[in-house]
Amino acid sequence: MTHSVQLLIGKDPAIGRFLNRWKVARTVELAGGWLVVPMEEKLYTAIEAASPGTTRPAQLDLSPLGLEEAMIAATHDGGALVYIETDYWGGTGGQSAMAVADGLVTRQPERSRGAGGPVNSALRAIGVTRQGDKDEFDTIGLGERRTMEDYEPEGPRRLRAGPANPAPEADPKSTLPGWVVILLVALFVGAGIAIAQFR
Repeated sequence: MTHSVQLLIGKDPAIGRFLNRWKVARTVELAGGWLVVPMEEKLYTAIEAASPGTTRPAQLDLSPLGLEEAMIAATHDGGALVYIETDYWGGTGGQSAMAVADGLVTRQPERSRGAGGPVNSALRAIGVTRQGDKDEFDTIGLGERRTMEDYEPEGPRRLRAGPANPAPEADPKSTLPGWVVILLVALFVGAGIAIAQFR
């Protein structure tokens, strides 16, 4: 099963300050009032363009350059944010995460291959409390949205109306039923044989 996302997670006031600074960002609400900012291309590009000369933390493979500074700025006057990235396919892959609170990095960027816990650890650092038999990841609903497409305004792909991958519509002018094609082939073959015998 696939799980591949790049997300910023938190609550107000930190998320609000982040949105005020990065106008191209948008949020998706998760369980417990937690908000997610999908790291979409236009946001990624905006953060990198505003952060020349910065570096990417070694344990984060996909984050934009300057994201750590943007998180610090958004939490400087209070609040906390987590950045996560996951990349799993067929049960293999890894995850990375970091947490920032009150303008300080509280969970250094960490990476794990396999089913490690940097994401849950970072979520705990900003106050996510596990519920029942769910870990922090599933408590806020991160397991329900498995790809960046699931964070589009229409919601998770599997919950949208209609099939996930609709079949292309056939052009009625160019498509004949199978039985008609077989009949035509048989007629042409029969006509060819008849012509060959009478020569």
